[in-house]
Amino acid sequence: MFTHILVPLDGSAFSETAIEPALSLGEKYHATVTLFTVMLRIPESKLHVALYDQQSEERGRHYLEEIRGTRGAGAAAPIDIAVRLGTPAESIAAFARETQADLIVMSTHGTTGTDRSRPTLGSTAWKLMHHAPCPVLLMTADRAVPEA
Repeated sequence: MFTHILVPLDGSAFSETAIEPALSLGEKYHATVTLFTVMLRIPESKLHVALYDQQSEERGRHYLEEIRGTRGAGAAAPIDIAVRLGTPAESIAAFARETQADLIVMSTHGTTGTDRSRPTLGSTAWKLMHHAPCPVLLMTADRAVPEA
């Protein structure tokens, strides 16, 4: 049913709660799980952007390698990592489209949205639900997760 599962991570402990369910699904369906993060691009002077982008991408890659090494140790599903520069929802949707992901598994903080008609979804999750090229499984903020 699934061959490629995408797990967007933002560096928070809460976002990482999506890893275990994604790995379980990956194991069950023999799917590849991709840990993915988006590093925000800071538009400053053109002279500094290239260096900033390179350092930002390296930090993202280091974070995902660390997660794969600790949380993915012993996982039956193959785990890939990917880093993109840009804005979260748009970058996640574009990457899912490029790689033909079958499922996106992510946590939502439920704190970035300001629209009271959708109080349990953050703005990234809200946008992604409307623009993702595949189903999105959301892990909602139903309990506190301590930051490491």
